[in-house]
Amino acid sequence: MTTPKSRSHAHPGSCPPKGEALAHLPGKSRILPWVRLFSIAHFLGCAAIPLPIMAQPTAIATLTQELNQRDSATAVLQQRCPIPITARLLGADAPASLHNEARHALNAPSDGHLTTRHVLLLCEGTALSEAWNLYLPDRLTPQARTLLADGHTPFGRAVGEGHFYRQRLSRPMGSLPPLIIIENRAILRRKADGKPLAYLIERYNRAALTPVTTPGATSLNVVPHQGRASAP
Repeated sequence: MTTPKSRSHAHPGSCPPKGEALAHLPGKSRILPWVRLFSIAHFLGCAAIPLPIMAQPTAIATLTQELNQRDSATAVLQQRCPIPITARLLGADAPASLHNEARHALNAPSDGHLTTRHVLLLCEGTALSEAWNLYLPDRLTPQARTLLADGHTPFGRAVGEGHFYRQRLSRPMGSLPPLIIIENRAILRRKADGKPLAYLIERYNRAALTPVTTPGATSLNVVPHQGRASAP
């Protein structure tokens, strides 16, 4: 009987080298075909199957703490990206329930204009988070409205962290969507008078845990063209 090759001591949660991983997969396995297929896909592209269980709890706790210490989530993500964070519009349509939720949170009149932005926040093509921004444009400066209209400027940068503060809200009970490690809900209020200006739902994926330090995105973390994502 052939002695199996010894495994390398990889960091917990990391992926073993492709060759080593495949060497440990039996050529004629008796396990179910779909199980074997999943194993092969996992070893060939761990980053392509970003299961939340692979994320280290300490890294999630660190990111959560950083988000709790800043009013601007964009500013937190910017610390993890060597180039300016950009936004990619996923659409502007939101279900009526989300509009009603935002109007109630902002104490906005039913006939008042409420603008919706649904975006991905990207670092070099890597999606770090997804956000719904429902805001009252009349409570923003003309410059902020212009920046938000281009679709590529993150909300926190357009408004300016020095002009608002974050009122954190509790998240509804229930499990997070697949691949999401953190979900935050908040109301942004103007520092000048405390009036609410935006209702936010932010969802962070595993890519936000690791700072991007190399130029360019790899084939595993480039975000393909996406249609409108599902509403929270």
